[in-house]
Amino acid sequence: TGTLACYKKPGQDWHFFEIDPLMVEIARERKIFSFLEKCAPDTQMHLGDARLTLAEQPAGTFDLLAIDAFSSDSIPLHLLTKEAFAVYRRALKPDGILLVHISNRYIDLEPVLAAEVRARGLHGAMREDVPPYGSDWTASSWVAIARDSDQLAALGQKAPAMAWRPLVAPAARRWNDDHASILPYIQWRNFLGHPQ
Repeated sequence: TGTLACYKKPGQDWHFFEIDPLMVEIARERKIFSFLEKCAPDTQMHLGDARLTLAEQPAGTFDLLAIDAFSSDSIPLHLLTKEAFAVYRRALKPDGILLVHISNRYIDLEPVLAAEVRARGLHGAMREDVPPYGSDWTASSWVAIARDSDQLAALGQKAPAMAWRPLVAPAARRWNDDHASILPYIQWRNFLGHPQ
């Protein structure tokens, strides 16, 4: 819906990569949402599979990539494979940061990202925001990944109230385009309807 657009600051050049043309249409429909119109009307939209359209961008283009595609019941596994991370790394500037929104009630994606971070010699940190009991807000989980640990430390310095922690133990096997299984990462208690 374009809510991230309201983080845009003057002088920044933003791009959205969206596979579904209907989502772009809805995000631009002022009677439904106004985030794009009010916060980033000049944002460039790239329609198509984000992994493919991002690969078409010049190398070293972006300071930050935010991947936000995993909160639904059906997650696009191909966006978390080693081949996908090669695309992200190529698209980012050497000091760029990759942010991955992994909030999901049913699947714990943190070990998958931790495996990719370890295999590539990168640095990663996790931030979990849990709203107070009874709040209308939902929990949010983000993983930040960078080539240099100082870049991650700077996240905490810019906003000291934001608590980032090290990633959990990585998965035993990295996902690739030929093999990616969510079975080891299903949060069965949530899936079966039992409270945690």
